[in-house]
Amino acid sequence: MLVCSDLAMTDNLAFVLQHSGFMTVNTVESKEALVEVGKGSPDIVVIRENSRRLNGDELCIRIRELSDVPIIILGQSEEEVAGVEFLEMGADAYLTSPLSLRELLARVRSLLRRSQASPSQSP
Repeated sequence: MLVCSDLAMTDNLAFVLQHSGFMTVNTVESKEALVEVGKGSPDIVVIRENSRRLNGDELCIRIRELSDVPIIILGQSEEEVAGVEFLEMGADAYLTSPLSLRELLARVRSLLRRSQASPSQSP
């Protein structure tokens, strides 16, 4: 699931993810995102930090209260402290601008592999 109020960015990310074989659900509202997470539908959540219509840190905390779904934050700050704060709030990865789509896809695949592995496959 993509959570981002920048429609151009959402369209670009959705295109890249879909072209790579992933289905996407896009939302600009944190309430919609929480409903989807509550249903248990997304395999992974990608949130753009501090979008106009939502606050990424609040959404990250609320999602973590509902689910262990992997969360990737697309940050706007290259400062180490911003990434560390999101990781401490429960995010699994923090990527900064300019966004590397190749790294995003690698992180998505990595987190999905880990979240879908059965306990017997864990080291």
